Amino acid sequence: MKCPFCNEEMSAGVMTSGRYVQWKTENPETGKKEEYLLAKSYMGSAKMEGYLCPYCRKLVLDIPEL
Repeated sequence: MKCPFCNEEMSAGVMTSGRYVQWKTENPETGKKEEYLLAKSYMGSAKMEGYLCPYCRKLVLDIPEL
């Protein structure tokens, strides 16, 4: 896959975590904090497949259905 940022070749792989992978953000208008569950594993190794660009250090991840 070509990197959408720098157009160099990306390498396929898997990002792993503990039981959960979460995205945390704060709404700038309201100040309300929000969390999104992206991946989970009851056995302790949540995984997300995606691509890494070693040139511009960007990740492109596929978010699995929960």
